[in-house]
Amino acid sequence: MKSDNIKKALLEPKSFAKLDIIVKSGIIELDVLLGGFKAGEITYIDGDSSLISNLPNQLCVNTYITFKSPTIYIDGGICADPYRIAKYARMNEINQDEVLNHVHISRAFTVYQLSSFIDHVIEKEIKKHGPRTLIIGKFPALFLDPDIPVEEAQIILKNTILKLHELTSSYNLITVLTNVDSRLYSNKIRNTIQSYVHETVRMKYIEPCTYVDLLKKQENTTVLHMAEGQLRLEHFGMVM
Repeated sequence: MKSDNIKKALLEPKSFAKLDIIVKSGIIELDVLLGGFKAGEITYIDGDSSLISNLPNQLCVNTYITFKSPTIYIDGGICADPYRIAKYARMNEINQDEVLNHVHISRAFTVYQLSSFIDHVIEKEIKKHGPRTLIIGKFPALFLDPDIPVEEAQIILKNTILKLHELTSSYNLITVLTNVDSRLYSNKIRNTIQSYVHETVRMKYIEPCTYVDLLKKQENTTVLHMAEGQLRLEHFGMVM
């Protein structure tokens, strides 16, 4: 069965060709730990750190810098912000209009809209724009709708992730799902997502640090939050 084949594939060695195609987050500690976001893989970023909310913006810009390639950004929780994407482009001395022209944002306000877009629209958008990166912001949020029965939400979630697997593999996409929410969501939703992604990155904020855990590789690191206006080494092009 398809879902069993995907679970099996997650345990098999990946081809070096796919692993060579990566985009970095712009957070040095995370990039060293994770090795960058890889083509042909789905990475899920979950937690309560403020770093997560800016990750999609950085990935949009870094995708353009690395590949001169578009990003498809599906906003599942009113989190996409072109102004922050433009700001990050300016920080990297990249033409903000050129970057924004390479970011294609679509918004889903219900789980049914998200499911329909992924089932019937997104492949056409991939063929049209030829993106390297696919981002879905606040991915689990829509599946927590109290008006949708839990079992129905669970079925839609599983089918959605299976479709994302198919697209990620077929088009060798760098697929990133994010969630910034301190609320607890059901173990069923959490387990389904974690079972069908290649890696889950848990980012938990405990002042003054964000603790980063790779749940599947069982590796971790710490990101020290700097004072407002204080520059980190990456702003000087330096990597430790």
